[in-house]
Amino acid sequence: MEISVGEIARLIHGEVDGDGSLIITRLADIGFAREGDLVFAENDKWLEKAELTGASAVIAPKEITRKLKTIIRVDTPKLVFGYLMNMFAPSDEYEIGIHPTAIIGKNVDIGENVSIQPYVIIEDGVKIGNGSVIGALSFIGRNAVVGDNCVFNSRTVVYPRTKIGNRVILHSGTVIGADGFGYVQHEGKRIKIPQIGKVIIEDDVEIGANSTIDRATLGETVVGAGTKIDNLVQIAHNDVIGTDCIFCAQSGVSGSCIIGNNVIIAGQAGLADHVRVGDNVIIGAQAGVPSNKIIRSGQMYFGSPARSEKETKKQMGAQARLPQFIEKVKEMEKEIENLKKVIENSSQKSQ
Repeated sequence: MEISVGEIARLIHGEVDGDGSLIITRLADIGFAREGDLVFAENDKWLEKAELTGASAVIAPKEITRKLKTIIRVDTPKLVFGYLMNMFAPSDEYEIGIHPTAIIGKNVDIGENVSIQPYVIIEDGVKIGNGSVIGALSFIGRNAVVGDNCVFNSRTVVYPRTKIGNRVILHSGTVIGADGFGYVQHEGKRIKIPQIGKVIIEDDVEIGANSTIDRATLGETVVGAGTKIDNLVQIAHNDVIGTDCIFCAQSGVSGSCIIGNNVIIAGQAGLADHVRVGDNVIIGAQAGVPSNKIIRSGQMYFGSPARSEKETKKQMGAQARLPQFIEKVKEMEKEIENLKKVIENSSQKSQ
């Protein structure tokens, strides 16, 4: 694709500072940019790095001063660059229709412009909305509902009775609606409790590769609209996740948790069962949140067991000073021993 800096500026409502006639052929990372590339810089430090590369132009904040490169000034460089990536990205063209190797059950309702790719299995009573893509070797169970313009990549599994909204993306290996982990111990054995609920995935959710979301024991496991889930994430039975949340890789949520809106669960963090998390909370990497914990809105929690940012920083500060404390205690022990000797000598002399 070839497009001038000036044309790009018009598309993104930016202001050109430099040569608007330069031709851009590629978007690039700052570390690998060459002539014809467009990069972005969010601050002066990034712009300095960009100016050391062969990039032809830089998208930068309005307040940055140009030195060497032509720049396009915008309010939000990273967001604008993401928009341009959609424009420059190679389009995935899917053949509309049902591949002859696909197996389609009875009473299946398939919308317009749908792509059912090789070796897909769709069971009875499934409904698939307009413009959706079901990737090769995927499975959709009985009476599941899939909305419009969804993309299920290859080898995704959607269990029966699952309801998926519009514009949902499932990456390879995702499993939606497997049984929740429910057992009762009786006479030394684990007795399985039937998991007869379902999963609801709302609009504009993206779920990463090999992530799993379990069906409810009773009722519904819910993932709210706009939530983004990374690879290798576990969401357990009866969890209710709010809107626009972020779950980073290898994080996990145990059963019956309620998580508010715009919450960030960082990598390898874990929540035990029945945790309540308010809106706009950040739970740091590798944090461990114990059962029945209530985290109020707007807080940051770190550590294991997880505590508020203020408490965790105090603990970390104390831990960092432990070697000094140990040396101090050793000195005090020596002083005490010396005092004991002085007292004993004084006692002997007095006798």
